[in-house]
Amino acid sequence: MRQERDISFDDRLGAHFGKSKQITRAEMLAKVFRFGQLPSSENAFIDSALPEHQRVMMGVIGAGTAEENLSSQISVAENYHVDLVKAGPGKGAALHSHDSEETFICLTGRWRVSWGDEGEESVELNYLDGIWVPAGVMRAFENTSSDEALLLAILGGKTPGHVVWAESIREKLSKAYRP
Repeated sequence: MRQERDISFDDRLGAHFGKSKQITRAEMLAKVFRFGQLPSSENAFIDSALPEHQRVMMGVIGAGTAEENLSSQISVAENYHVDLVKAGPGKGAALHSHDSEETFICLTGRWRVSWGDEGEESVELNYLDGIWVPAGVMRAFENTSSDEALLLAILGGKTPGHVVWAESIREKLSKAYRP
């Protein structure tokens, strides 16, 4: 529930002015996350059963997708979910989509983000480069650098919904995945 705020519009300046929503220090400190304390998982998603898709997912903020086997350090977020992805060279997520938009930002190394039914299109992301992927578009990402690297993933929406895996990985997953 959103708290009402005292906000007014100044016609002369063409801008809104107002006061902050009230929040205690304790409430604000509960919203701090610490990198060294982030919950992590090497098998947060089904595709991690495949060697080329092994990675460490670190839960930062939000509830995540219905299939994600990972909690977040800050579980409550109103409109988005944040994970950090740590992967070795040549590793990353298999082709998948969400019912919400997703943004990827390269924090270290170099990452290739692919899209399309077969991942036929791609772009390379260098330090602090990013890409926004619309809802429903198949996407994959891979660390293309020679060292372990970090990628920031921000998934939109109150509930990101299910992960939809590309048909092209169904057979590989059925051979490798053991629930």
